[in-house]
Amino acid sequence: MPGILSERIAALRKERGLTQEQLGKMVGVSYQAVGKWEKGGAPDVELLPVLSRQLGVTIDALFGLEGGEQVDVEDTVHRWVAGTPHDQRVDWLCRLVWIAAGSVMSSKPEDVINISGYENCCETEAIEDGKPVRWLRRTRIAMEDGTILGIRANDMSFVSVWPEPKTGWKSFLEENERYRKLFAALAMPNCLELLEYLHTKPHFDHRRYTPGAVAKAMGLDAVEAEALMNALADLGVLSQIDLETEDGVLHAYMLSGDEALIPLLYFARWFITDGGSFLDAPYRKSPMLRGGLT
Repeated sequence: MPGILSERIAALRKERGLTQEQLGKMVGVSYQAVGKWEKGGAPDVELLPVLSRQLGVTIDALFGLEGGEQVDVEDTVHRWVAGTPHDQRVDWLCRLVWIAAGSVMSSKPEDVINISGYENCCETEAIEDGKPVRWLRRTRIAMEDGTILGIRANDMSFVSVWPEPKTGWKSFLEENERYRKLFAALAMPNCLELLEYLHTKPHFDHRRYTPGAVAKAMGLDAVEAEALMNALADLGVLSQIDLETEDGVLHAYMLSGDEALIPLLYFARWFITDGGSFLDAPYRKSPMLRGGLT
């Protein structure tokens, strides 16, 4: 059995894109211990439950045995992520989804397509206007029941899974006029710079900003700063409160939420970037907006 166990540990570790050091940290042992396991040694019996949990299988499966207790996938994933150090959980969850994406693309249950990654998310292969063009190594998987978009790279990895509602995506989108107002606001001079400035400040304390304070910090005219902040408040990007002062009513603004800007700008870059795709799997035959725009 030790030989089968060693092979299974090595195979499962590689399937999940783990190094020996990473698996060791997840189990609570050194990378040397993992190396010994994979060369014919065997883990201590008390380590088998946590090892199987981190590898997402039953203890029986570690020994190459079929059957055994049914794996509760949701519980296994929960325990697997919970057993990862806090500062690595988002990264490992992203890795787990990429592993699952390979199964989505397979035509047979026993087949798994390995979506390996790159060291870097960008590559430069052209010069335009005297400047290098940075292409993203994008992964696009378009299925009839949804879409997976992302980048599988060590320096910047993300994955976005979009299962398609039964009625299609169109009914869940905002009215085009609302989008036009957003894009018009973002196109205003210094609007993106204003958002960048606000996102350099901590959000947890619900900090509020007056146009005058922002104008001084950014070197803008106070009237321009207030116009920008009003435009963003009208869209719900900022929230506005009125402060009663000895000089009258003063407007103050705060971010309604600061989590969306990075995904928005990165997807915008994705949208306007041509070429450089790492994996393009257009299995879908239907249009993305079923039934058109009406």
